[in-house]
Amino acid sequence: MDRINQIYKKIIDSRPYGFWAGFIIGLFYFSWIFWWLWSVYPLVSLGTESKILASFVILIPFIVTVAGMSLFWGIFSYSLFNFFKKAKPILLPFFYAGTFVLVEYLRTWFFGILWAGPDTLLGPHWTLGNPAYLFADLGLIRQSASYWGIYGIDFLIVFFPAALFLLVKNRGNKSKMVSALEIICIATILILTNLISSQNKSGFEKEKLTISVIQTKNPIKILYEPEELLADFSEKNKLLKEVSKKSDIVIFPESADFSKTLSGFLDFNSAQKYFNNLSQENVLIIDNNRILEQDGLKSKVILIDSKNGILGFYDKKLLTPGGETIPYLAKIPILVFEYILKNNFISSRATFSKGTRNNVLDYKNNKIKIIVCSDIISPSLSRSGEFGFMVNLNNLAVFNGNKLIEKQLLSMAKFRAAENKKYLVVSSNFGHSYIINPAGNIADSTDSSGYQILTGELMPNRVRTWYNKLGNIPILSFSFLIVLLGLKTSRNRKF
Repeated sequence: MDRINQIYKKIIDSRPYGFWAGFIIGLFYFSWIFWWLWSVYPLVSLGTESKILASFVILIPFIVTVAGMSLFWGIFSYSLFNFFKKAKPILLPFFYAGTFVLVEYLRTWFFGILWAGPDTLLGPHWTLGNPAYLFADLGLIRQSASYWGIYGIDFLIVFFPAALFLLVKNRGNKSKMVSALEIICIATILILTNLISSQNKSGFEKEKLTISVIQTKNPIKILYEPEELLADFSEKNKLLKEVSKKSDIVIFPESADFSKTLSGFLDFNSAQKYFNNLSQENVLIIDNNRILEQDGLKSKVILIDSKNGILGFYDKKLLTPGGETIPYLAKIPILVFEYILKNNFISSRATFSKGTRNNVLDYKNNKIKIIVCSDIISPSLSRSGEFGFMVNLNNLAVFNGNKLIEKQLLSMAKFRAAENKKYLVVSSNFGHSYIINPAGNIADSTDSSGYQILTGELMPNRVRTWYNKLGNIPILSFSFLIVLLGLKTSRNRKF
């Protein structure tokens, strides 16, 4: 134990003072968070069969990402040991929690800047690794996100341990009572917000919609054999015909390319007749096609009414670095690898252009929030506008259906549903599909990956939560003011 204490003290005392403790913890944590990057090995889908080169191609962004994210936890640790030394102990839990919220918020910006490319959407979007997602299965915590989002939960994650530590450490009865009172007050607020959120049923429509997901398992390749394309299309066609007669809405996953492939077999009039014959009633088909337009390749979601044709579309905004856009930071290494391999290392399909349109689309009396794959990572993209329910088109093929990234994306989906108090449907390629209720609980799901159907019901609603209306402004403002107060009351600041 003495040896551990000596190592800990040595780490803390190393310059910059207090930084390395948080940085080292971050290295372990974010190494686990981003371990799914290794699931793309050996990069056959990007055109290389060299395992050594593939290892370097993955290792470099893995190290840069983990170190970059850990840097912010190091900054947080540095702040605790240097900025609040003379602050009143009873206020320290608030100062620590507020600092962590601001650091986590800045970290989401930094990820986008670090891996920025020609069509990167900059903003506080990349919430990968946010500790709040670790509590996605705890309803009491998750449902409170409808008031303060994931950053409010970050505040609680730091506040409670800090307050409990001071409660145990403080010897004076007065300090103990104050610490205990702080814990009780914050816990009471958490419980009350959860009760209010769970009991508020106003705004829910009486109408129920039958939703069917067509789940697929189509791998990512540079070049498909004709037999593979035909087999994939035939399976989707069979499943679509099966569910159309009993569904109001049918949802394909990202990169399904169903309507695009269909247009290769049928002319416009024949395609219109095909959709018209799917059912006697109107059926909405939500498809996603990779389409080359004048301003670049788009991941385009298309809404097709079986009787009235195309109703609208949305082009994916939050493009995945390395998968859909080439980061500036990676340009030189890619040129080196292409020179060594003597071929085009990155497929042309990997360079998409981001969309600019609103991701809320109208169908009859319903407003549908469209979220394409990595869009789910961004709370701001998921909450903007007024909508009745949410649809997430997912594709895990490049990760070979990796369970770690699938679990992380599911945690985010649960929070997006709870933050906005809306049903959220996840349609997946190479993963599981889900129907998540407004509380963030899984209502229905597939029991395995692969080609199959998930059918369930949902009720659109007109509910607008505090978080849906105000976003992160309240918790960020509160945290900023708390940190300013902490800096002001601390007389021994070191910069």
